[in-house]
Amino acid sequence: MRRLRRSRGPSLRLGPKHLAELAWWERALSQRVEWYRGERTMYGRGPPSPAEKQVRETIEASASVTTLAVSLDRYPEALKIPRDHFAGKTLLDVGCGPYPLSIAFNDCRIVGLDPLILRYEAAGFPLYEFTDRVTFVQGFAEEMPFPSGSFDAVISVNAIDHVDDFARAAQEISRVLKKGGALRMQVHYHSPRELEPHALTDDDVLAHLGHLGIEKVSEEVPSPPSRDPDSVPAVDPNERLVVWANDA
Repeated sequence: MRRLRRSRGPSLRLGPKHLAELAWWERALSQRVEWYRGERTMYGRGPPSPAEKQVRETIEASASVTTLAVSLDRYPEALKIPRDHFAGKTLLDVGCGPYPLSIAFNDCRIVGLDPLILRYEAAGFPLYEFTDRVTFVQGFAEEMPFPSGSFDAVISVNAIDHVDDFARAAQEISRVLKKGGALRMQVHYHSPRELEPHALTDDDVLAHLGHLGIEKVSEEVPSPPSRDPDSVPAVDPNERLVVWANDA
């Protein structure tokens, strides 16, 4: 059964930034197809071996499913936790994108929230391949279509800096998280960019989410293979990947 849900209320109004982000993902899908065909590397990783290649009805679906299959370590490594960390919990992934890497976490019910969910499908991303593990919901982080206290845990990996209003998104995270629930985020610090307008700092995160008891778990400078050379400057002295959590 397909589990793709529209946001409650009026249809989402996507602004220029959201449409630019969709265009970025459409280019990324073309690049994944080239990677799948053996024509390029992907973030420093060589093309998939014949044993790694997943085969589906379209080349886009094949490339997407293969991309996710070889990338499952990303979320656990980014958030500094084992795959069973959320076992038995209902988990919200804020800004899940078209590759639901949250399926790396075992034995949990996963909801993926993103304003571009239906656009991802139209662009050729095979979200239907993952609906046995993920309920995809179209919606903004600033106005989540969930009742208060819906989730045992909330995560976000290199996505919260994409929102239009960080303070409002933080309020919504606090609202939908159960009392005493777990919050764990990898926050991307950087100079302002077209698709990532917020130059977030420790003070910003603590000002809006500190009441949840979060603490800094780690801070590191991204390695070159983790950057997309087609969309970011080669050197950004402000760039950091910072993990915050209240369940350390």
